[in-house]
Amino acid sequence: MKGLVKKDKTLYQRKIEDVYRFYMAYGFDHSTEFIAARMGISKKTFFNRYLSKENSIKLSFDLWMRNLAEQIRGRQTDCNNVVEALVVFISEIQQIAGEDTPFYAFAAERDLMMDVKAPFAKIIMDVLQEGKQHYQIRETLNGTTYASFFLFNVFHYVLRRDLDGDMIRYLLTPALNERGMELMEFVISSLESA
Repeated sequence: MKGLVKKDKTLYQRKIEDVYRFYMAYGFDHSTEFIAARMGISKKTFFNRYLSKENSIKLSFDLWMRNLAEQIRGRQTDCNNVVEALVVFISEIQQIAGEDTPFYAFAAERDLMMDVKAPFAKIIMDVLQEGKQHYQIRETLNGTTYASFFLFNVFHYVLRRDLDGDMIRYLLTPALNERGMELMEFVISSLESA
């Protein structure tokens, strides 16, 4: 029973959320004086909490990435197969890019969302692993290499286009086995008829 009780957020987590909300509302191009004043704290308190502006941005960005990863994983729980899970990933990223938050711009300018340490690479690797377990992904697929290919293409090309059957085929064909290809065609036909 003890493990089922949700713990309250720590004071430190709430402080990170405070600076996160500031950056979400105002962006990153502000002095520490302005940031502290808007947050209702002194400049000294700001530095005591976050050490530096750069660290406060990093902490906020990490929170944003974790929140997005949870959102994407939540949407993927209803997926029936690896193809649907990857299409949901692309769709969620397109939606996030469309919201044009300061965090997305910050990440896009620095290619941070493609970093193998970022949660998005882990999401793709987990989907691929599950796809292998359900005999939808080629057994010989190098997951790290494919995840890099997939993320690079999603963040550099797919965001500028509508997601169509040709793009899905281009992104997924290198990873899928025969069963996965059949699922891909089924998913594409479902998308095109919707």
